[in-house]
Amino acid sequence: MIRRLFVLLAVVLATGIAACGETLNTSNTCPVLCPSQDVTVHDTVLSPVLVFDSTFIGYPDRGNELGMLLATRGDTLETRAIMRFDSLVYFYPVLGDTARAIVTVDSSTLKLVFDRTKVTLPATLRFEVYDVDDSTAADTSSAAVLAKFTPARRIGGITLLRDSLQDTLLVPLSDSAMLAKVTAHGRLRIGVRVDGSGPVSLLAKSTETGWTAQVRFKGVRDTITAALVVSAYSSTPTGETDLKTSLTDYQLVAKYRMPPSPSNTMAIGGIPGRRTYLRFDLPRRITDSTTIVRATLWLTQVRVPFGGAMDTVTIKTHPVLASPLVTDLRRAATILGSTGVGIYDSLMVAPGDTGVKAIEMYGLVRLWGNQASLLAPPTRSIVLRSEWESISAGEVRFYGTNAPLALRPTMRITYIPRVTFGVP
Repeated sequence: MIRRLFVLLAVVLATGIAACGETLNTSNTCPVLCPSQDVTVHDTVLSPVLVFDSTFIGYPDRGNELGMLLATRGDTLETRAIMRFDSLVYFYPVLGDTARAIVTVDSSTLKLVFDRTKVTLPATLRFEVYDVDDSTAADTSSAAVLAKFTPARRIGGITLLRDSLQDTLLVPLSDSAMLAKVTAHGRLRIGVRVDGSGPVSLLAKSTETGWTAQVRFKGVRDTITAALVVSAYSSTPTGETDLKTSLTDYQLVAKYRMPPSPSNTMAIGGIPGRRTYLRFDLPRRITDSTTIVRATLWLTQVRVPFGGAMDTVTIKTHPVLASPLVTDLRRAATILGSTGVGIYDSLMVAPGDTGVKAIEMYGLVRLWGNQASLLAPPTRSIVLRSEWESISAGEVRFYGTNAPLALRPTMRITYIPRVTFGVP
């Protein structure tokens, strides 16, 4: 058996030596297996590499956030959560199919579910619930809703210690306020504000994450009857189904005092969410006539003196799929491919950091080289966005195309002559 193995090994070695000894009529050979037939590797730095960059604000659209940030950070940041319960229960089941009108309400609560992945909690927290319904204002009016956060319209709340806060919280509501809504066959629209003995940042789950807020109450006063459960639902605006669904629950920004971005920078993250649109100018002699081995985008970060140590931002890079016919670039910044389409890299940075950051995107540069000439000029653009878009206060900035030349985005490309595959 051992002798057979030695014979087989000798055959394999002889085959390998013969392969490297054979000269093919091509320059595209493997330098690892056949060092004598190496290929020429070219390396170049493109500066500037961008023809355009722009930062757009307001992503995602209201009500499409993956959660609702409840935050209070003094004079810098304050966000609140709005939930609509436009279909309350007006009758209480008795026996079989019979029911009676509700004339008593007891044990009213608001159920909230939290994502505790990234939180900032002080020793003591206070949750306040307000009636923010306003039938005279437009559905999308932030000012009208914020004006309802007054002591006279407070209908519930709870104060608790940090260690007693769990993933689920039941906030007591006013039974009389709930009874007034039920007997009038009205709608209940709730605004939640959080405060505490120090800075607070907590993420409440929303319908977009599969967790709808609930209001619970009893139609009788006893200890054995189960509570009635009402899930969040929006009945307006009529005729606009998508917007109506989005407004079932949403995040409302009461305060965000960040110094504006200088004109020579681009921003990602923050509240409301910011996205940066980048358009590249790459030489066709490289993208169309070579094989890209590596392509690295270098960005120089600008320090942002805002936020805490937990406000790290994960930046996702997406190829833009919108054609050149889409001239509204803010709209184009929403027509994106996934991060795995040509770009497998992301960045995790702190807003207060500085220096050069790198994004590997050789796969996308290869795809750009293969784009059909019908897209004249081809769409060679990407979007940078925050993973926790609009629900994390962290904002990151980089120098853009208007910055001094040494600080502008650059790209280092490593390439070899075009490789074709097939029978030599």
